[in-house]
Amino acid sequence: MATQMTYLIRKGRIEHENLIRIGRTEPWIRERLQDLEVYDIRQVRYALLDENGTLHVQVRV
Repeated sequence: MATQMTYLIRKGRIEHENLIRIGRTEPWIRERLQDLEVYDIRQVRYALLDENGTLHVQVRV
């Protein structure tokens, strides 16, 4: 069974419409990234939220 994934960040840009759709805010995603020691959103290739609420993040190196 495929897991539904929602893009929250693509190519360093926040997908505000998707945040609104899932009932989250920009400060929420920034806090989650800080928990992962990511402080600059521009360095995020993508951040995906799966249907279980797990955040998957790929940063540029």
